[in-house]
Amino acid sequence: MNNIKGCFVLSKAGHDKGNIYVVLNESNGYVFLSDGKYKLIDNPKKKKIRHIELLGKTDKDLSEKINNNIEVKNEEIKRSIKCYKRDIYN
Repeated sequence: MNNIKGCFVLSKAGHDKGNIYVVLNESNGYVFLSDGKYKLIDNPKKKKIRHIELLGKTDKDLSEKINNNIEVKNEEIKRSIKCYKRDIYN
């Protein structure tokens, strides 16, 4: 996979199956995910890459911040996911 930091992903396995997250980082076959609500930036969810599905969308501003190591707040991630869901389901 190319650089997926800042992308929206869908959990395909585990108790969180069906949840949407934003990728904060990737390392050695794992990704570190946050939803801004339950899995916060300070304590991201660690998940194997094979257990996620890339949704092919990003929030340009959020992705830029994550890729440039600029501080991102949980509220920004939460708002970004909420907007993504609104756009998909409407």
